[in-house]
Amino acid sequence: IRFDIDEIRVKLADKKLTKATNAQVIELVPELVLETGKTFRHGYRNVVVVRKMTFPNDKVLTIEMTEKQISGRAISLNIDYEDVLSADSFSTALLEEE
Repeated sequence: IRFDIDEIRVKLADKKLTKATNAQVIELVPELVLETGKTFRHGYRNVVVVRKMTFPNDKVLTIEMTEKQISGRAISLNIDYEDVLSADSFSTALLEEE
């Protein structure tokens, strides 16, 4: 079944939640989303750029895609800080504007 992307959201939230706790969720605005394609069947890949930041180990960076249709399917990708530290980075030559 085709997935029609409504929006891509980036959030910084508490990692572990219990029912009686207040959660702090910070919505981050992406500086750049590379692919603007609005639909896929399988195997979606994209680059989302956010401002340089650090966050504590008890927080998790979440990228969430929601669907346009009324079914409201959502796909979430949770990224721990250790994964951010070990990620590949872009060459500075690629980041310079022409």
